[in-house]
Amino acid sequence: MSESISNQDQQVLLGIAFADQALIAAQIALFAGKTNDAKETIALLHAIADEVSNRYQLTGVAKDTMKLRMEKTIHLASAILGDKTSPSEQTAH
Repeated sequence: MSESISNQDQQVLLGIAFADQALIAAQIALFAGKTNDAKETIALLHAIADEVSNRYQLTGVAKDTMKLRMEKTIHLASAILGDKTSPSEQTAH
């Protein structure tokens, strides 16, 4: 009985985590979209993700999981922005 409750609790927590991730990604996309250079803003968020990952000094699965979730959230924000972060906006030098 407690195993099914534990499994149900895990599913609820997973659902909450994914909902939070989607909301955060939307907020990131709104922020990046309001800047003059959404692509630069997304690049800055990647650097922040690296810094946070290093600052917590996590190792192994904990570090990999945190970094992956942050990266996926940023990628989701990029997808929401669409063309504003596409490589086609790069200018040739």
